[in-house]
Amino acid sequence: MKRLLKTALLLVGTGLATVLAAQTPPAPQTPPQTPPGPRQTEAAAAASPRLLVIIVLDQFRADFVEQYGQRWTKGLRRLLDGGAVFQNAAYPYAGTYTCAGHATIGTGTFPATHGMSGNTFYDRTLRRTVPCAFDGDVASVPFGGGIGKERHSPRSLLVPTFTDELRRQARQVPQIVSLGQKPRTAITMAGKGGPGTMAVWEEDDGTWATSDAFTKTAWPEVDDFVRAHPMNKDYGQVWTLLMPPSAYRYTDDGAGEARPAPWTRTFPHPVISTTGKPDMEFVTAWERSPLDDAFLTDMAIHLLQTLKLGTGTRTDMLTLSLPSLDHNGHEFGPRSFEVQDVLFRLDIQIGRLLDAITAQVGPNFVVALSSDHGSATVPEQVTAEGGDAGRVSTTDLRNAINGAVRKVMSLPAASTLNFVASIYEENIALTPGVVDQVRMQPGGLDAVKSAIAGVKGVAAVFSGDDILGGAASTDPVMRAWRLSYVPGRSGDFVLTPRANWIVRSVSGTTHGTLNPYDQRIPLILYGGKIRSGQYPGAASPADIVTTFGALTGVQLARAQGRVLTEALVR
Repeated sequence: MKRLLKTALLLVGTGLATVLAAQTPPAPQTPPQTPPGPRQTEAAAAASPRLLVIIVLDQFRADFVEQYGQRWTKGLRRLLDGGAVFQNAAYPYAGTYTCAGHATIGTGTFPATHGMSGNTFYDRTLRRTVPCAFDGDVASVPFGGGIGKERHSPRSLLVPTFTDELRRQARQVPQIVSLGQKPRTAITMAGKGGPGTMAVWEEDDGTWATSDAFTKTAWPEVDDFVRAHPMNKDYGQVWTLLMPPSAYRYTDDGAGEARPAPWTRTFPHPVISTTGKPDMEFVTAWERSPLDDAFLTDMAIHLLQTLKLGTGTRTDMLTLSLPSLDHNGHEFGPRSFEVQDVLFRLDIQIGRLLDAITAQVGPNFVVALSSDHGSATVPEQVTAEGGDAGRVSTTDLRNAINGAVRKVMSLPAASTLNFVASIYEENIALTPGVVDQVRMQPGGLDAVKSAIAGVKGVAAVFSGDDILGGAASTDPVMRAWRLSYVPGRSGDFVLTPRANWIVRSVSGTTHGTLNPYDQRIPLILYGGKIRSGQYPGAASPADIVTTFGALTGVQLARAQGRVLTEALVR
């Protein structure tokens, strides 16, 4: 066990340790009582940018800039050359997932504080995993004549977002638009909603929607756009390489890549279904293709112009989460032609958006670009090069845990009782009451931890008791988990895989660890109040809205990010 923990510690880079050292411990997990807050001063309002923009590129590893960026010529290139680029930006916590990352960007706090510990929680009342933005008490409000079925809201957020505070403290009610294909990306940036706030996402069947947590009726500006751009019109489109094959690194058929229907592992990729109809398989292919990013960018430009964002005397806000990089990264990995081609196309889409913003607002805006997490290289590609990598077996985890619990509870070795309720992300929840029984036995928790640690590919294991009782720990792995852990939502046990080992079976790759390839992401500020340059100091995406607060005079009482003062024009 000690050897495994030592290995895990060695995985944490110097830059990450610096970020961890700068963080304050998370506040107690009680939803804050929000008193009537300060109002933005007249001077702060007058000096504020007219438009704030956050662009999140889902699953954008920091090293994509070095590996592929030399061929970007439009929007990404404009941000890299003309923006403030923070070279050592990283998430300091352990559970690097989409919901956690977007909520961190949206609130300026870390998961143990904002509550969004992962994409899913194990609900011990319902006895099943639920999406982080699930809310059974709300109803879907669909656009474009669709039939909404899903139920999402910001109820699980434990702290206000920056957009909440901007709306509450601003002298004039701002217009806030938050767009994402995934509900958890749009909601965690939009916050609790209110006057002038739009949050838009896509349900699994291709229906674009919001929920009655934000509005009782469809916003006509969004409804008109969705009706004019039906997804089904793209049936039969074919995704081909944008650039000559020589412009891409590695191979179009890498080891360990998936074959997600209706596609093969190589280009071209038709946006169709094997049934010949625009069914769910088609919707999934459309979501994975660059058509998804283009649609969202078009919608962002449409709402920017229709709502005249940034043209008044108030500060408006636009957030845009683009998902195709993540969908393809999971299936094909960070070295794939698919990921590289999505990046070429994102360069174009971001250029279009920047052009539209500049034409409408002039220089009086600030754009932040970042990501919610990185990803691991496909393990089979690492082992082909002689490295140590692999896939952590959830079957082996269940067998090891069940065996350990049987022994701790003095049950027959032949017992077939299952004590594992759910293995979700890097979390393990035991069936109701079992962890309490194990805790009562001398050495019981340690026995289960040792069993988990003995599974191939596992580097470190903690119980919830370890994390909640480890306030004084100087172990950086423990500290990273303390910033991620949310009682009642996180597992009874959590694990960290060894570098290049992932909890995903069969093919493709994933993320969610404290290994640097998951934690390190780009962070760029760009605009009229930003001093361009390369900044080597430690930073995290939590710093984005903390810096926006400094630019607007909006106070964030729970913020754990820092103001990136070195990049601000004074």
